Amino acid sequence: MFTVTDEAASVLKAVKKEKRAPRDAGIRVHLDSKPMDSSEPLTQIGFAVSDGPNWGDAEFKQKGLRIFVEDTLVEPLEDRTLDVQEDDDGMRLVFR
Repeated sequence: MFTVTDEAASVLKAVKKEKRAPRDAGIRVHLDSKPMDSSEPLTQIGFAVSDGPNWGDAEFKQKGLRIFVEDTLVEPLEDRTLDVQEDDDGMRLVFR
């Protein structure tokens, strides 16, 4: 599975609080837009507050968060780190 930095965990916890999600809700990591063909890289990964995993999702806990990962992303995100990056548009979550 991937690692979540303290900064990324803080952002995700703030989103849960803003959405007034139940305490046991988690963050679902999913493919937000699919590539046109299998030779193209993943175009975008989305994050959503979710009461539970979808069928087939991997589930793990880290830094006080329940995290659900869409089955198609488990392997591509293996050994990656979810972090926060600041740019001209503000903060965004990125995988390194």
